[in-house]
Amino acid sequence: LPALAPAQTRLLPVDQATSVPDFFSFRAQLQVAVARRDVEAVISVLSKDVKLSFGGDAGVEDFKKMWKPGRSDSELWEKLAAVLSLGGTFASDGTFTAPYVFTKWPQDKDAFTHMAAVGTAVRVRSSESTASTVLAALDYSIVEIVESPAEESKWVQVRLGPNRTGYVDSRFLRSPIDYRINFAKVDGRWQVIFFLAGD
Repeated sequence: LPALAPAQTRLLPVDQATSVPDFFSFRAQLQVAVARRDVEAVISVLSKDVKLSFGGDAGVEDFKKMWKPGRSDSELWEKLAAVLSLGGTFASDGTFTAPYVFTKWPQDKDAFTHMAAVGTAVRVRSSESTASTVLAALDYSIVEIVESPAEESKWVQVRLGPNRTGYVDSRFLRSPIDYRINFAKVDGRWQVIFFLAGD
């Protein structure tokens, strides 16, 4: 596969969860609950004033209103599964925030105009089709996006160089301002302190 110019910035995955065994097992149980769409299990780990947006949405009732976790078309499960699968880091106060794309994002890259490839050999194609020519491959690379993709876009247009763009399957790119989650140990048990997106 053709590679991008060697100057690409990479954002390698980081997962510090293994360094705290009780958190690691808590997260594993939460991932199982998410895979099963176990509404009660997820609600039970929310902090009573869990922060859900920058607009004042907070608490368990707002969570239910926002996400409608009991509905078959709720986006909660997909969003939570993605966030929990992408590692994360502990802060000095013992809290854990995921995904690593948010916690390890380099300050010199604009979070609004760049996204990170979450994988190796992520193909950049000449058009919005898996049948089109592969122009380059991204290995956990940070790429500039041509414009912010719509929520339901299957493809994201990225810049490969001056006057050169290509398309990447949106499932393999993540924005640092997409959903992230923060856990803290409160009264001896891990709880979700925030689950939100945006800036």
